[in-house]
Amino acid sequence: MEGIRLLQSAAKWELVVLVTSIGLVSLWRLLKDGSFAGLLRAENRTLSPGRIQMLMVTVLIALQYLLSTIHDPTHLPDISPNLVAVLGGSQLVYLGGKAWDAFWPKSNR
Repeated sequence: MEGIRLLQSAAKWELVVLVTSIGLVSLWRLLKDGSFAGLLRAENRTLSPGRIQMLMVTVLIALQYLLSTIHDPTHLPDISPNLVAVLGGSQLVYLGGKAWDAFWPKSNR
């Protein structure tokens, strides 16, 4: 029985090291080769409020989920319907702005 627990613990830590390594390598490559220049900017190169709010909400919800997982790593936590609604609302605001710009260009306003 002790051997199985040792094997479970080793497998758990291997998975943690693997996932952490993949995350760190991905982040390093993104920072080294990638460009965040257009992440928060609209097509006209101005800051996009829709993109800023969408990024902030997404990051905050991801952090909340990560902290919930760290708090109890024995299982993945359920996602609250309120969080899904907030994330969906954030996406709706962003897509609404995109639709507004697509269907009512500035030349028609």
